[in-house]
Amino acid sequence: MRRDRELGRLRELLEATRRGEGRAALVTGSPGTGKTALLRAFTAEAADAGALVLHASASPAEQGIPLGVAGQLLSAVPGFTGPDPDPEPAAALPVVRDVLRELAAAAPVVVAVDDIEYTDELSARCLLYLCGRIGAARVMLLGTGSVHQPPHPPAAALPVAELARHPRCLALALTTLDEDGVAAFLRTAHGGAADPAEARRLAPAWHRATGGNPRLLHALAEDRPQCGPLRSDLPVAAAAFKRAVTGCLRPGGTLDTARALAVLGPSATLTALARLLGVPERAVGPLMDVLTDTGLLESGRFRHEAARAAVLEELPPGESARLHSGAVALLRADGAGAETVARHLVAADGPGPAAAEPWAVDVLAEAAGQALRAARPKAAAGFLDAAYRRCPDPVRRAELLDALAGAAWESDPAAVTRHLPALEQALDAGWFAAERAAGPLGLLLWHGRPEAAARALDGLDGQDAGAGEDLAGGGRARRLLRAEAAYVYPELGAAPAGPAGGPADWSADGPVNGSPDSPVNGSPDSRVNGPAGGSAGRAASPGQAAEAGRTAAVERAAAALVSRQHPAPGVTAALCALLYVAQSDRAGHWHALLRETRTTPGALDAPARRAVAAAAAALVHGRLGRHAEAAVEARRALELLAPEAWGIAVGMPLAAAVLAATGLGAHEEAARLLRVPVPEAMFRSRVAPHYLLARGRFRLAAEQPVAALGDLHACRDLMARWGIEPCEALDWSTPAARHQDPVARLSRAERRVAVLAAQGCTNQVIAARLFVTASTVEQHLTKVYRKLRVRSRTDLAGLAGLAGPVGQGRPA
Repeated sequence: MRRDRELGRLRELLEATRRGEGRAALVTGSPGTGKTALLRAFTAEAADAGALVLHASASPAEQGIPLGVAGQLLSAVPGFTGPDPDPEPAAALPVVRDVLRELAAAAPVVVAVDDIEYTDELSARCLLYLCGRIGAARVMLLGTGSVHQPPHPPAAALPVAELARHPRCLALALTTLDEDGVAAFLRTAHGGAADPAEARRLAPAWHRATGGNPRLLHALAEDRPQCGPLRSDLPVAAAAFKRAVTGCLRPGGTLDTARALAVLGPSATLTALARLLGVPERAVGPLMDVLTDTGLLESGRFRHEAARAAVLEELPPGESARLHSGAVALLRADGAGAETVARHLVAADGPGPAAAEPWAVDVLAEAAGQALRAARPKAAAGFLDAAYRRCPDPVRRAELLDALAGAAWESDPAAVTRHLPALEQALDAGWFAAERAAGPLGLLLWHGRPEAAARALDGLDGQDAGAGEDLAGGGRARRLLRAEAAYVYPELGAAPAGPAGGPADWSADGPVNGSPDSPVNGSPDSRVNGPAGGSAGRAASPGQAAEAGRTAAVERAAAALVSRQHPAPGVTAALCALLYVAQSDRAGHWHALLRETRTTPGALDAPARRAVAAAAAALVHGRLGRHAEAAVEARRALELLAPEAWGIAVGMPLAAAVLAATGLGAHEEAARLLRVPVPEAMFRSRVAPHYLLARGRFRLAAEQPVAALGDLHACRDLMARWGIEPCEALDWSTPAARHQDPVARLSRAERRVAVLAAQGCTNQVIAARLFVTASTVEQHLTKVYRKLRVRSRTDLAGLAGLAGPVGQGRPA
């Protein structure tokens, strides 16, 4: 970015210097305003015009080297070894003066010093001495420096200040750009070469983000190619912008202040900053002014969140922990809210166990409760994790772990897997009462650990053994937990089931949450229950009563998803229940309820609920034959949560998607969906029949009748084994009837040979078992392969119709 007015003034000084009228100029401005760029542009012009340019860059690291800058300036002079850093400054000054006069006799000399405020004291006195003695010499002095003095100015500050006040020195102050200047920048090649109207439209937002600081503007323009073309008024700040921000900060002054400001965030005041930095309040104000003039701050706050993020990212871990710990102390003393203090407690913690501080555990738990009530489970999980690591009491640790896992399930179910071993240990150790066990058990069930859940249920059954009457409803809670577990995994218990497959002793009153206490501030709605316990699928009586119970269960589940009070195993059960309810005319009402989940405050921070709602909507559309809508909802469900995050429930959106793709004739898409890995435990849950049915229907449509019948018969066998009566949504028999079982076309003799071959028997073994010759076995197998359209014994092994024992005896 050119500074034409300032360049013009410097050119005038150079012309005066050519005439033998020595001149000096000092360019000042906040960091990033273009001082160095102006110096480089001018010295390049001067060199092109025949002037000799002597350049030096001062730095804080070399400020203690006597005559270091003077040595840089004269290092390019042939044969000159540099001034002698004599303890008496006056001895070196005439030497430098004489060298410059000799050089100026041949050509004008420009002595340029960048960041002059960091010049060593002897060099600064040398420059001041020269300024007073270049009146008749063709020498021009040019320096750049900050407009603000540091809180503890170095010894060189006095001569530099005197240089700035010298009558022969021209002061040029660079400021940040206004909106017109920003618009002009955007019209340049560096700014994107926007047309005038577009530049004018974008200028206000770019000015708000940068304060008109040229360095920050260039950085935003550099970031733009990574972020796409200009389509929005809001610029996108990325890596270059963050580098530019840190480049505008100076150690020991604005850097420390910016760090403290970034750490305190909205809690920052001049008093708080001074206390955190351990400096007088009067020292903080000037540094805040520097940051404001630089364009980083407005009204004491960072103009752009990316600027604050850049400062926090470059904080060394030890310094970050120190600042956040200091923030905790001063904010507690000032009576700040729980969430404000908790954020700093979390930031001050390392990855390992934190110090046991009872007050800190209470603050973190209270903050988690507030975050959950505000529908911010991700923030709650962070608070609960810090509280769990700090808490020494095993019982409360178990409660915190339960709430932590539940909050994690809300925001990222896949992340819950790292908490499962600790939950298993707490359940095995008996730290959970039955009233508190719904969440942990549900997580184990959701993530395919039925054995661990069964072990935990057995442990809960033994908690009050011999104590007589169950205490505090624990007996009812345990019965309900076991019934729910058996509903999701029928092998876990003999839960009486009606046509809907719902346990007969499920009541209609919602999830297990019997205790009014909560690990997070005692608020019933502040506890995330995780994927267990629930109010779905509770019908048990036959006929109309069963159907009414199923319908009510589904509607309670949908409404609970909206109100954010539904623990997630009822979620799995609710998805299954949608398949069993016969009243398809109610599907539109359910879909309207589920749609509310996406617009509930905090929905974006709870992808699990949104994904479950989308999966349920896909099932509803599938029930109504709306394949296109079902495909969209199922795809959304699988995009919101990765397959591994779904646990065993992944079969529901996958099955809905496969059925929809099959109905739309998108066989390649259905085949792709069926290649998504699913957990083995899914085939032991109620999700399995729906998945097998979807796969079977696709295979029928894809003209794979043998494999299709294998899936449909497997679905039939599971439903029979678990006592689930066929219904419209789980009708395996109709598609199977459309394709006659090919095994039925075999003769009795051929079938007996096929069964033994499917079991892996060789021709000789089959011949011995059936008292026939090996050639007869070969003839039968040839006919079997032809009738069943298979090519090998391996194919025979996959046919459900060939399972079962075969007795000995000669085939008929």
